[in-house]
Amino acid sequence: MISISTFVGILGAVGLFVYAIFKSTDNYLIFVSLFSLLIVLGGTFGATLISYSFRLIWAAFTEMMVNLLDEKNQHKQLKQLVNRIVEWNDIYKKQGITALENSLTEKEKKDDFIINAMELLGTGYKSKVLSSMLDDTNESDFQRRNEHVNVINTLSIYAPSFGMVGTLIGLIIMLDNMSGDLSELGKGLAIALLTTLYGTLLAQLLFKPSAIRIARRQHRIFFERQIITAGFELITENKDNLYIQDRLNCYLAPKHKMTELGK
Repeated sequence: MISISTFVGILGAVGLFVYAIFKSTDNYLIFVSLFSLLIVLGGTFGATLISYSFRLIWAAFTEMMVNLLDEKNQHKQLKQLVNRIVEWNDIYKKQGITALENSLTEKEKKDDFIINAMELLGTGYKSKVLSSMLDDTNESDFQRRNEHVNVINTLSIYAPSFGMVGTLIGLIIMLDNMSGDLSELGKGLAIALLTTLYGTLLAQLLFKPSAIRIARRQHRIFFERQIITAGFELITENKDNLYIQDRLNCYLAPKHKMTELGK
């Protein structure tokens, strides 16, 4: 479901914008122009397609929608992750790698990083070697996923620019018609300026906030994988459950640290 902060932000920004329009004029339709919207969207996405591959743009939009519609409690997730690593250690020490792999949930089986960590553990890599491999994997994955942020930031740059392009087009058309009915000049100027308005709104209310949310999510995933890496390193060192919990508590906020095993 959509996060509360996103809902309040969108509702507040759009609501105040609409309220200002309704309080300022009775001619609401003057703020609606399909021509202006098509110029902004067409130019923005066209330029972005020149800059990036279609597959990367699609992945970035998918990431953007996931971030807008879903936000989990990070502290709670990290605490659950530490507890899960302690469970993995217990299973591995008592029953071995096969039982550990069979204990994975459906969600964990879809996590490529966890699967990779399990495979490295099963292969027999120990401590620092395993940790180094997982760190490299985490870093490279982070760099690839960060391309989504670049795509959305690019959209936020192009949108206002093509808003200005649309305004210039509208002004040129308006000036060409100056020999006609001068009473239409004001209406023509208003329509021309709508492209700048649309471009600015798309950039400031959609693309830039989305890029920031995606970047935050990528850093959260990177941090979670650091914890997983530290956990698997400790598992290979045959540490007991309490030691692993206390060691991984270092990654948690003070008030969210686990004080007892599993709590």
